[in-house]
Amino acid sequence: MNKIVEQIQDSYRKERERVSFGVFDIGVYLKNFAENGIIWVLSEMKDISELEKIGIEFYLNQYSANQIYDNLEENFNNQPSNELSTDTPLQNFHTNKPEQEYKAQKKQHYLEVKDVKQFMGYQKAKELEKKIIDLLKNFPTYEKKHIVDQIGRSATSIKDRIAMGEQIYIGEKFNQYSISIGSAKETSAWLQISLAQKYITQGQYEDLDNLANQVVSILTKTLCHLKENEGKGMDLPNPYTPNVKHFGGYQNALLLVERIYEITGRQEFWQDKDLLYGLRRFATSCVANTAEAHQLYVPKKFKFFNDALKALNGLDGLLETAITKGIISKSSLEEIIRLRASIRDIISKRMGNISKSKIA
Repeated sequence: MNKIVEQIQDSYRKERERVSFGVFDIGVYLKNFAENGIIWVLSEMKDISELEKIGIEFYLNQYSANQIYDNLEENFNNQPSNELSTDTPLQNFHTNKPEQEYKAQKKQHYLEVKDVKQFMGYQKAKELEKKIIDLLKNFPTYEKKHIVDQIGRSATSIKDRIAMGEQIYIGEKFNQYSISIGSAKETSAWLQISLAQKYITQGQYEDLDNLANQVVSILTKTLCHLKENEGKGMDLPNPYTPNVKHFGGYQNALLLVERIYEITGRQEFWQDKDLLYGLRRFATSCVANTAEAHQLYVPKKFKFFNDALKALNGLDGLLETAITKGIISKSSLEEIIRLRASIRDIISKRMGNISKSKIA
């Protein structure tokens, strides 16, 4: 029994290393294992990523009735354990599909690689990046290591991920576009924060936010076409993402940033720059991660929402430090405490809902 478990695990490791597509395609294998009753074997592995753990747990719960815990050797393709080999490809090992049939099936899901510079989504993303880089030259110097770097990074990520998505694998194209969509939403969030602090004008914000939304729209339409045509029959995520500006947790997080900037603008904080910038960093990180969580894949949504909660916890710690040092009073934090509690509740509920969703 232990020998066959080890062989199944070793085979999974070899296949994971062998495949040249992205990590999300491994979801296909996890579902396969679950349907064939042996995904519980993978749950005992120590060398798996957090995303794999989430996928394994999901499919183990969904296909719990399928799992084979007894007489594994007898049920496993009717092969005695001494005939099993870790060199056997997983598609044969678990689905009984011939290697040629599997390769033919995957070949149908290949894409033609085109010149990404001719893609309108890339052109819009490049225009957005250039405008933001020019705009950031006028930001306050004390925001250089914070808002300036963060907006520049997220804007560049939009363009770069679109470029990386121009490849033959549909699953990985969805993956890269998902990251690009998340970066576009994060960029819009940083722009809203900049507008609230009067680093940019309303007109500048509307121009740049509109460009970011155009990129999201183009990528969404592209993925919809792929899902309905070349990706037909594949287990691909829904390309549509909700408008983060309508999410209550996001709106409250923006208000939290404004209050933190107001408090840290007081003279009492001028002598403790680490505390000042730390509070601002955690507050804005909550906004950025909440925005970036609005993308395609469940594990990524979960990760960014969790990072937003981590930022709130970091903020809590620094506020306690400020109180202990006598820089601020607890009574002056009533609205911030209320906002923190509201954001935490909303995000926790959303995480509870998405954890029940399908792992892509």
